[in-house]
Amino acid sequence: MANMEEQNKRIIVAEPAEETKENFLHSEELAAEEDALEKRADVSKKVIEPVEPLFTEITSGGEFLKELSKVDEDTAATIISSTDIFKTCVLPDKTELQERILKTKNDILVGDHCSIGFGLYGNDVVVCELSTMEGDVVAEGDLRIDNFCEVFGTVICNGDAYLGEGVKIHGKLTVGGNLDIGDNVTIDKEFKAFGDIAIRNPMPVILYLLLYVMTMLNIEGEDKTKKRVEALVSEANSIPLVLPPKTSMDLSYFSVHTPMEIGANSRLHGNLKAKSIKIRKDTTVFGSVQGTDRVKIGPRDAIHGDVAGKNVRVERGADVLGDVSGSVVWLHEDARVSGIIRAEDGLTIGRSE
Repeated sequence: MANMEEQNKRIIVAEPAEETKENFLHSEELAAEEDALEKRADVSKKVIEPVEPLFTEITSGGEFLKELSKVDEDTAATIISSTDIFKTCVLPDKTELQERILKTKNDILVGDHCSIGFGLYGNDVVVCELSTMEGDVVAEGDLRIDNFCEVFGTVICNGDAYLGEGVKIHGKLTVGGNLDIGDNVTIDKEFKAFGDIAIRNPMPVILYLLLYVMTMLNIEGEDKTKKRVEALVSEANSIPLVLPPKTSMDLSYFSVHTPMEIGANSRLHGNLKAKSIKIRKDTTVFGSVQGTDRVKIGPRDAIHGDVAGKNVRVERGADVLGDVSGSVVWLHEDARVSGIIRAEDGLTIGRSE
């Protein structure tokens, strides 16, 4: 028994690959030649009327917003929909889905027409139109709630808050910074704003999302936005928590129509349902995991429920306290399944180095 316990406690140490440095040719002669070419180009260049790009990098915040306001919402929506920002449900590392609140230290982006049966806690919080939140919404940074959203709880924002037209808040509103508030906003209880209050329709959230993506990627132009938006979810320090449009969350199910990726060291209460589900290491789920296509349970994950999918993979050290079922099931030899394993097209027990 002692030997078996020691084997179960093996730890995989991933050694980073050696970094290769690219060598670029550079000499004083080459630099001098480039300077000479630039001077000749300045003298001989023709006067051509510049074509303004869709977006330009402007140091002044007011001027930047002025340029951004020229873009209509349909254009912004087309650009955002063509990127991957809302095509995957992303829960970053150390996300907590507790009994009453979805909590992260990162930013939160909520798509339109979402039904969130919990509260939200994050850095900057952005909620698109026609979404509802059953709990409290807390933003350590700024908060943007788009048109006709409804919050059945208290809203607390330490930064600036922007409430669109027709927003309903059934609890209190506390804003540590400035407050921009649109028409027909309803706040059932008292509200406090420690900064300036402006009664006007703020920038639509879809335009803000475009600004958000461009700021995160430090780019300009819609073409570059489309090409490089994947970098937004490739750097661990900048991954926002993303709930795609039409996300449904309650005490029974956390359901999305897109793939779902869950970060490491997370702790989630509830049943998960998505097109595909990928869970990274050391995460605990108090519920079942159900994917229409692929399901991957990462190293040392603990699933307090059943796991089901078309293609299921359970990595080393994972512990599933329910059943595992799928057309094809791959199970690491050091993984544990307390229930029944059903694999219509075959079960493979192997090892991954």
